[in-house]
Amino acid sequence: MAKASGAKTKRAAGRRKGAGGAAGSELSPAGTKIVAAFEEAIEAMSSGEPTERRFTVRTYKVDFTPRSYGPDDVRRVRGLLGMSQAVFAGFLGVDANTVRSWEQGVRPPSGVARRFMDEIEAAPDHWRRRVAEGVGGGELTG
Repeated sequence: MAKASGAKTKRAAGRRKGAGGAAGSELSPAGTKIVAAFEEAIEAMSSGEPTERRFTVRTYKVDFTPRSYGPDDVRRVRGLLGMSQAVFAGFLGVDANTVRSWEQGVRPPSGVARRFMDEIEAAPDHWRRRVAEGVGGGELTG
C-alpha cells in the first residue's frame, strides 16, 4: 500500500482520539498508520479507480498441484512413518483396501492423499512426532 501522508495520518489520529469511550484511549503511532492505510484503501476502492494506479499490485502464480504417486512412492512414504498399510490407512482417513490398491497400482491416490503424502515427505520427523503424540507418546508399530 502507498504510504499515508502525514496530514492523513494526523486526521486519522484526530478522529480516533478517545474512540471507544475509554479515557485516554489513543492509537499508537503504528496503529494510526494502519488505520490511515485502511482508510486510504477503502477510499481508493470506493472511488472506482483501478487499484494499480494508486498502489503497487503484484500477481503471483503458484502451482499447488501435488505430484503423482505410483505404487513404490506410496510404499516409500508409508515406510517413512514405519506404518503397516492398515495403520497408514487409518492415519490418512481411508480404508486399508484403498492403500492396498494404491500400492498394487490398481488406482492412483486422490489429490488430497497425494498432498498429504507430499507433506509427510517434506517433514517426516514432524509427522512421526504427531503420530506418537496421538497415541499417547508411544511408538507406532505396523
